[in-house]
Amino acid sequence: MLRTADAVLISASNGLSISEGYNIFANNAAFQRYFGKFTQQYGITSILQGAQALLPAPAHREFIHQLHKYMITMAVRSSSS
Repeated sequence: MLRTADAVLISASNGLSISEGYNIFANNAAFQRYFGKFTQQYGITSILQGAQALLPAPAHREFIHQLHKYMITMAVRSSSS
């Protein structure tokens, strides 16, 4: 079946992201460093919640920008360990 497939979709739960240092459920120091403003202004307490929140467009863009910065920083930390 795999040999004749046009594509293969691999799906995984949060275990892979956590093993790489990304905890999308946590309200920890790393989350507060990057997203604390969103906790104060909108009550967002996790990356998952923020990604699904109905934020005003400018706030949503800022959240996504912070998410990129967070993911790059965590990836660099993970690769240097």
